[in-house]
Amino acid sequence: MDKPKRSYYLPSKLVNAFDKDVEKSGYVREKVVAAALLSFLDSDANTRAKMFDRLDSFINGRKS
Repeated sequence: MDKPKRSYYLPSKLVNAFDKDVEKSGYVREKVVAAALLSFLDSDANTRAKMFDRLDSFINGRKS
């Protein structure tokens, strides 16, 4: 079965790091994504802002 196409952009640096870490840890990719989404949805506005800051730092190579 074909995977659905994404309608959003994910930087290849992030996807590669995610794939490498998931494979190394032996987790199921879809479950890790679901857990991350739940963590994001359960967080407050300040925590979400920090998550976005960390993502920006990771993608653009800046240290937090």
